[in-house]
Amino acid sequence: MKLFEEELFPVRFLGFGLFWAWLFMVGLSPSPLFGNPLCLGSVPFELFELLMRCAVLTLSLALSRPIATNRGKRLYLAVGAIAGMAVTPLLLWGEGATAHSLAALLAAVAEVSLFLMWLSFFGAMRLGDTLTLLVMSYGVGALLFLATLIGGQGALVAASIAFPLLSVASLMLSGRLISQRGGSELFDGDGSALVQAGEPTGTKGPSSIFKSIPALKMTLALACYSLAFSLLSAMAFSGGAALPAGYLVEPVCIVVLAGVYILYAQFAKDAAKPYALYRAVAPVMGLGFACLAALVGQPAIGGGMVVTGYLLFEVLALNDYCNIVKANDASLFRTMAFGRLAISAGMLVGWAVGFFADHASFTALAVAGMAIVLVTATLVFTDRDRMPLASIADDRAIREERDMRPSKGMALANFAVSRKLSKRETEVFGYLIAGRTTSYIAERLFVAESTVRAHVYNIYQKADVHSRMELMDAFDAFWSEES
Repeated sequence: MKLFEEELFPVRFLGFGLFWAWLFMVGLSPSPLFGNPLCLGSVPFELFELLMRCAVLTLSLALSRPIATNRGKRLYLAVGAIAGMAVTPLLLWGEGATAHSLAALLAAVAEVSLFLMWLSFFGAMRLGDTLTLLVMSYGVGALLFLATLIGGQGALVAASIAFPLLSVASLMLSGRLISQRGGSELFDGDGSALVQAGEPTGTKGPSSIFKSIPALKMTLALACYSLAFSLLSAMAFSGGAALPAGYLVEPVCIVVLAGVYILYAQFAKDAAKPYALYRAVAPVMGLGFACLAALVGQPAIGGGMVVTGYLLFEVLALNDYCNIVKANDASLFRTMAFGRLAISAGMLVGWAVGFFADHASFTALAVAGMAIVLVTATLVFTDRDRMPLASIADDRAIREERDMRPSKGMALANFAVSRKLSKRETEVFGYLIAGRTTSYIAERLFVAESTVRAHVYNIYQKADVHSRMELMDAFDAFWSEES
C-alpha cells in the first residue's frame, strides 16, 4: 500500500493513537489506573464523563465559528491538552466525588477537543486514506496502551499525563509536514485543512447534510449501535458477571480489527470503498449478545464480538461522514461533532439503562442488546441503505480527481518550462493557445507583428510542431499526462 510509504503517515498514526491510548487509560470503567471511581451521587466515572461529553460537544457546536479561527483552533487544542494532562492527578490524588466529577469534566473536554481536531484533519485527506488512518490509529493506540500496561503503574501514570500533549504536538507537526510538501498547513488561516474541508464560513452546515436520508439513517444506526455497545460496558461494570479485565477487551478487539482491515486492504478490489464490511456488523454484534445470553459464565467471547462489531461500524460511519462532507462542501468540524454527539448520546443511554436497571439479570440485558441490534439492522440501517453511501464515495472521488487536476494556467507554465520557452515566448504561447491572431498579440504586447511571428517560429521549433493546431494538440496531450 502506498499509504505506508509516505513518511508523514506514521506521524498521523502515532498522534491519533496517542489520543486513543490515553482514553483507554482514563476513560474506561474499570480503568487500569483507577479501578471504578465514582462521581456525584455514586455515579460511575464513565457514565458521568459521557454526560459531560454530550454537554461539551453541544457547546463546541455552538462555538464552531470562533473555534474555526486560527486563534480558536490553537486555544481549542491547548485547552484539550491541558485538560487531558490534569485528569490523572485529579483521580489519583484528588479527594472524594467532587474531584472525580471535575476529572470527568476535564476528560470530556480533552476527548472532544482532540477527537474533533484529529477527525477534521483526517477528513481532509484523500478517499481511502481517511479510513486507513482511522483504523490504523485505533490499532496503534491499542498497542501503545497494552505496551504501557506492561510497564506497570508508574508507566501508566506518566503516559496518561504526557500522551494528550504529545498527541497535540503530533497534530501540529503533521500539519507542518503537509505544508512543507506543498499542501496546506493546519493552522494557515483560510488555507488550513479544516477550512478546505468546509470550515469556517460560507459553506453548508451539518443540518443540510443530515437532511440526506442515508446520512440520517447512518447517524441513527450509529446511536443505536452505540447504545448496545455501552449496554455491554454497563453490564461489565455491574460486577456479578463482569468481563474479566474489562479494560483489555476493547484494545484487544481493536488490534484484531486492524489486522482484519490490513488483510482486506491487501486483497479487496477497491479498498477505498469498503461497503461490504457493513454487512458484518449486525451478525457479529447479534451473535455476540446471543453468546452473552447463553454463556453467562463465559462473557469474554461474546463481549469481544460485540465490541468488534461496534468498532467496525464506528470507523465505517466516521469515514462516510468525511465522504458526505467532501461531496457536499459541508463543515467537517460541525458534522463530526454531530456524529460524535450521536455516539456519545447512545452510549450515555446504554450506560444509564445498564446501571440503573440493577434489578435486571445479565441475560435479560444481553437479550435487550440483541434486540437493539436486530431492530437497527432491519429497520434503521439496512443493506439497501449502504448503497447511496457508495455513490457518495464515488462523488467524493470525482471531486478529488477534479481538484487534483492542474489548472490550465499551471499546465501552460509547466509546458513552457518543459520546452524551455523564454519569458516573452511564454506570453506569446499563452495567446496562441487561446486562439489569438498575431496582430492581436502584437497589439497586446506592444511589439511589431514581425517580432511576434519570430517568437511563434521559435515556439514551434522548441515544441517540435509545424502549426498552431499541432501546438494545441501537443499542449492538450501534455495537460492530460499531468492530470
